[in-house]
Amino acid sequence: MKLIKESITVNQVNCKGGTQVLVDEDIIVPDVKPDILKILQVDTASCITGKEITNGRAVINGRTDLKILYIPDSDREKIKSIITSFDFTQNVDSQKISGDMTPVVMSNVDRVEFSLINSRKLRVKIIVGIDYEIIAEKNVEIAVETADCDDAEVLRESVRLQNCVGLSETEFSIKDSIEVPNGQSSIGEILKIDTKISDCEYKTVTGKIVAKGAVNVCALYTDDDCKIRFMESEIPFTEVFDCDDAGDETICDIDYSISDVKYEVAEDSDGDRRIVYLDIAVAAQIKATENVSVDMICDCYEPFMKTDILKEDIELEEIVSRPSTQNSIRETVEINAGAPGMSGVYDVITRPYITKAQLQRGKLLAEGKIEAYILYLTDSNESPVYSMKKELPFSYMLDSECSDDDLIPEIKAEVKHTAYNLNVAGEIEIRCILSLSANIIRRRKIELISDVITEKPENKDKKGIVIYFAQKGDNLWDISKRYAVPREEILKFNNMTETDKIEVGSRLFIPGM
Repeated sequence: MKLIKESITVNQVNCKGGTQVLVDEDIIVPDVKPDILKILQVDTASCITGKEITNGRAVINGRTDLKILYIPDSDREKIKSIITSFDFTQNVDSQKISGDMTPVVMSNVDRVEFSLINSRKLRVKIIVGIDYEIIAEKNVEIAVETADCDDAEVLRESVRLQNCVGLSETEFSIKDSIEVPNGQSSIGEILKIDTKISDCEYKTVTGKIVAKGAVNVCALYTDDDCKIRFMESEIPFTEVFDCDDAGDETICDIDYSISDVKYEVAEDSDGDRRIVYLDIAVAAQIKATENVSVDMICDCYEPFMKTDILKEDIELEEIVSRPSTQNSIRETVEINAGAPGMSGVYDVITRPYITKAQLQRGKLLAEGKIEAYILYLTDSNESPVYSMKKELPFSYMLDSECSDDDLIPEIKAEVKHTAYNLNVAGEIEIRCILSLSANIIRRRKIELISDVITEKPENKDKKGIVIYFAQKGDNLWDISKRYAVPREEILKFNNMTETDKIEVGSRLFIPGM
């Protein structure tokens, strides 16, 4: 008996987890900068710069970027900044890792501590959290039909799998310029530029993934009179990624990270420094998949023949459901007691976290929080800028269509868009669009039939009519296969139908081979 097989490429997550790396460094004030009188803010971000895979080990290289705002020991200047970076390396050791696998890695700054040693030296301790998956692309051959055997008896099982059509990482550059708004002072010195990606969406066509989004840019600067100013802008982008096997039904998980921002201040037509040219480097990790349903042959035999089945075990992830939702969150934030008054909001950075994911009677409970980091300009000369943190809790129920005990929910939370404004009461109104998307996964071991060998039975193996008394757990398929007799023959011989139950102890007549 020959088998007709369908080929599917699956992503096997061989190693998955999280780790932390400590960046403990001293920062020396550059010679061109004045002494530090008071630290106002230490803003940190991290990115992955390289990944190397060898047998038994994944080496993850990354970088932490720091933007330090401080009040200088100077009568003239109100605020200065230091921009610096530190590299880090983290190893992940596992016997499950081999050199032909692909690492998918994300990093985030979990915690920052700093202390001023003296007016020219600052110590920082940064804990960077790293989430990783080490993925092997495996080609799986699934038996779906039989050939050269018209009367083969076949038992099928329907499985839903993720067919991997692309797993890649690419970098692209966004180049554009922003200009100081009319009526606002020209640029003396850029203190820092903050960027974040929002409003992301994609569309797949044959062989391509069309991704769209925007980079929100906030620039903090001082003018020629050393007064603090800021401006903000949004730069849209469209990128086309090649994915040979992509089609209209392809599902993409795209994780963006900004790896570098270069800028240059230029003069406008009037000779004033009002233009900032930007070159933003973005890395995109892309997982492209398609949901496929396969009627797999899980057992078979040829009637009246000796049938030997060769099988191999494989562990796969079956996507049972992909629920998603998008909701608006609004929150009014009051200034902390004792904090300086607010003259303008510079930026609000939002980071979502899932704290609980639980299946409940066909629903998926997703609880978490959005951490909002608010940086604003004040009316105080002692602290011209001030930062505060606010947590925005959320709880939503998603339709998951299933609630079996062996299911695992994996949720991705993303803030698609953040807007904010200062109301007349001096409070900050924050509006976020929160997107939740989940994969409800069943991890299961599947026995794949790799080959079927049939041969005619020897004379001593041939049997006449057998009287069989049903045992506990018996079903028609098991009995039919044991004696290599078609199911229809047993039903006909015993005046039964497919709907009749086989009771323990009941007598069945089995026609001979």
